[in-house]
Amino acid sequence: MIKVKEVVSGADRRAFANFPLKLYRDNPHYAPLFYGDEKALLSEKTNIYSDYCKSRFFLAYDERGKVVGRVGAIVNYADIQKTGVKSVRFTRLDAVDDGEVFSALMHAVERFALSEGIDVVHGPLGYNDLDKEGLMIEGFEYDQTYGGVYNYPYYLPYLESLGYQKEFDWIERKIYVGDKVDDRYARMAEVVKARYGLRELITDDMTAGDVIDKFADDIFKVLDEAYRKLHGTVPFTEKAKQSLIAGLRIIIKPRYVSCVANKEGKIIGFGLLLPAIWHALRKSRGKLFPIGIFYFLPLLFKKPKEVEMALIGVVDEYRNTGAHSLIIKRLWQNVIEDGITELESNANLEDNDEINNLLNKFPQKQHKRRRCLIKKLNKPF
Repeated sequence: MIKVKEVVSGADRRAFANFPLKLYRDNPHYAPLFYGDEKALLSEKTNIYSDYCKSRFFLAYDERGKVVGRVGAIVNYADIQKTGVKSVRFTRLDAVDDGEVFSALMHAVERFALSEGIDVVHGPLGYNDLDKEGLMIEGFEYDQTYGGVYNYPYYLPYLESLGYQKEFDWIERKIYVGDKVDDRYARMAEVVKARYGLRELITDDMTAGDVIDKFADDIFKVLDEAYRKLHGTVPFTEKAKQSLIAGLRIIIKPRYVSCVANKEGKIIGFGLLLPAIWHALRKSRGKLFPIGIFYFLPLLFKKPKEVEMALIGVVDEYRNTGAHSLIIKRLWQNVIEDGITELESNANLEDNDEINNLLNKFPQKQHKRRRCLIKKLNKPF
């Protein structure tokens, strides 16, 4: 008999945050999230998204009182206002290989949805587009990236057995860099610079603090505009911005950042590559203190061996001008100089033709797929 309990106490929050560390302890591909950030989400007082979201979190226990699963539920009022569609997102679903556990957890989410007068549940989705989203359905043999997700193969059939169906998919790629910047992008970058007066603002002598302090606010404006039409995206609040910035300060490398400005000095495009930190996350179990921080220190002083594509975006006015070529030229030049031969893409919606057409110009391998699932509820429990 599986019992589900809502997370309310400090002990509950610790159990929720620790459960995936136990579930994936022996899996060589899994990397946890930052433990402190995750734990903060579990209390309304410390959840940075509580000003526009209502959250509930649940733990499943077996007959021995052992935690065997967890899940979160989110009502994202910003998304409801944006789309006009009421829905509850499920998030941070993790469970042992047992259909009864999945059923109990998802029924808890569904009961919460109905109590809010909402009859649509979908996910996995997070609080915004940079939070964890999607259920891995292909690529289980590959390592998880910082921006990626990981789960066991049995998750999908259990959810489908409960009536959840595909809503949309994301795909992920390995991009092969080559030994020089593609001539097409090199030529286009020069044409665009001359025609529109665009220029790169980031220089290699800047520190991570310089980049963040000078450009963070404008970068978020670009992201809000460039990503606003994508599934599940909502504008970044000030609290969300500051939380993301705090996390990036220890891993961002100015060589892997591009900010393109127009003649007036306004940032119109942005690109970010991140050094792979999944090794450090795994070794530290997502905990920076007291000793976990030492696993991250090499990222500050050494050239990375692996890099992942985190973000790229251009505002509407310059979207069809070729401005992205300046971003790609800078980032590609630097990773080539650093001896990096391939990049992990972030997750891109399979119907996002703009970014897919851009990435398809590079030699690549599509190696992972994530899915958002949806269910229409038709009766109370």
